[in-house]
Amino acid sequence: MLTGFATASFLAFGILLVLFGANASEIIAALSLDYAELGLLGSMLSLGLGIGVVSAGPLVDRGPWRPIFVASCGVVVLATTTLGPTTSYAELLVHMAAIGLGAGFYETVVNAMVIEVFGASARKRLLVVHSAAALAACTAPLVLGWAREAFDVRWYESFRVAGLLHVPLILAAFRIDVAAAAHALAHAPTHAPAADHGHGKAPAYGEADGNAAAWPEARAAADAAKTANDRIVLAAICVATFCYVGVESALTVFVVDFVSTHLDLDALRAARTISAFWGGLFVGRVASGLVRRSPGAGTAATLSVAAAAAVVGFGLVPMARPELVMAAVGLALSSAFPVLIGLAGRVMASAPATAVGLAGGLGSLGGFVVPWLTGGLASVAGLPLAIATLGGWLLLLAAGAGFARLRHAG
Repeated sequence: MLTGFATASFLAFGILLVLFGANASEIIAALSLDYAELGLLGSMLSLGLGIGVVSAGPLVDRGPWRPIFVASCGVVVLATTTLGPTTSYAELLVHMAAIGLGAGFYETVVNAMVIEVFGASARKRLLVVHSAAALAACTAPLVLGWAREAFDVRWYESFRVAGLLHVPLILAAFRIDVAAAAHALAHAPTHAPAADHGHGKAPAYGEADGNAAAWPEARAAADAAKTANDRIVLAAICVATFCYVGVESALTVFVVDFVSTHLDLDALRAARTISAFWGGLFVGRVASGLVRRSPGAGTAATLSVAAAAAVVGFGLVPMARPELVMAAVGLALSSAFPVLIGLAGRVMASAPATAVGLAGGLGSLGGFVVPWLTGGLASVAGLPLAIATLGGWLLLLAAGAGFARLRHAG
């Protein structure tokens, strides 16, 4: 039940991630915005996400999760349902930050719950749960485009619907018992080899048997692992998440308008292009979650280099099939964020939720800085060059993930 709840939460979260980008052209027309102003709107969403993620971590480590989750969903509902045709640019900046704040809080709550319950297997579980956000982000622009043509849905009406989707999550939160889920998983039968004392079960810790000497050593190693903290690895992870979320946010904000304006393709092709990016993220995360050995930071680093090359080509070389390039970029980056978030919780075992919040919060800071800088550069040098510069951020992502891999392996 916990996995289903976490998955539903990330479905709602994924819709919020692309809602602004999918409505970018309509918002530009309604509020007469330039690229710098558009980028700042996207950045405010990420700023709110960052504040929410960082603030939620210590609270989840020290208090009950349910009130935090319910309150954060309530903020999202309030911020989305109060938008309307008379909303000004300044008001929309505030609303975008509030939406991000609520989403950042409940994202961290869910991440921490999964790590707490599933422990060492949380990385694979997070890949599956995070794939729900990618699935929602992939399909939402297409559904929105259809609804806009069929029912003349306005940009603010789509925000209201996305906010109301959080009401069922609030109700479901009262049926989740994290402590019971963790207890059940901890006491589930295992397949570890055990000495048979005539009762068909493994000896308890401290019992005498032929391998008694190995038990204290194994227990000491387990205790050491639980208390191990590596702040250097966490710092490298934070650099990587900063770059990843920054690029993800910038592509989500600018790709639709780039395809429409600079590649001269219709609105449906533009929606398909951003959906292809998130579709690549979804397929990659599902595949990573299903394989026996899920990817690690080293794999994320290698694939980020390939994604950097693809993004530079996407910005500088006119392409007839931009959907294919964005799908490839999404596929290459699919495992990066959930793997790094899971690793953050493991390398700071004494405060996993705080570590997850810090890594996610620095990621959201990147989601504020990178789109803002990209929009400013686009206003001066043009959007194609601005998009191409995102390849540099991906190379920095590869460096941070690669360092974390080498240090953690050591």
